[in-house]
Amino acid sequence: MAEAQQLEDSARDAAETEVTGEVVKVEQTQVGTVRGQEVFLTQSAVRTIRADEVGMEKSAALQVEAGEVEIEEGAVGLVRAETASIEEAQVGVVVGQEVTFQDSQSWVVVGGVVRVEGSRPLVVVGQHLDGAVQPLLDLRGAAVLGLLAGIGMALAFMARALLRRRR
Repeated sequence: MAEAQQLEDSARDAAETEVTGEVVKVEQTQVGTVRGQEVFLTQSAVRTIRADEVGMEKSAALQVEAGEVEIEEGAVGLVRAETASIEEAQVGVVVGQEVTFQDSQSWVVVGGVVRVEGSRPLVVVGQHLDGAVQPLLDLRGAAVLGLLAGIGMALAFMARALLRRRR
């Protein structure tokens, strides 16, 4: 039991750690926040990354904000970048001027230029789309889905109000 408590304490301490530097390389560890000009992760987990250039390989991050991001075989919750290159990765939301997706999965991709190869993002919003972009839900479909969800919620609230009046 004491070993489990030590592991929890060390994981909590690592999640609160902040690493700052011009060039930061993180390998096989867990860190809270990383800030720097260039940040490179290998088999690591980070809560937040803020840098000019980020390279991730077999790593995970909750949030990445950078000028240029390259992710290979990783997982990220939110990516905000000027240029994002994502290969064989899982990403929740990507926002950038130029986004390249290769054999990856994402919920939402928003960008000026979006290139997709062998990937199926759920929603894609872009000024210029290249490659075989076949989102499961396009902008029109998302609008219809939102409208239907709103109507469904309104009906549910009305039914709830009617049931309360009867009591």
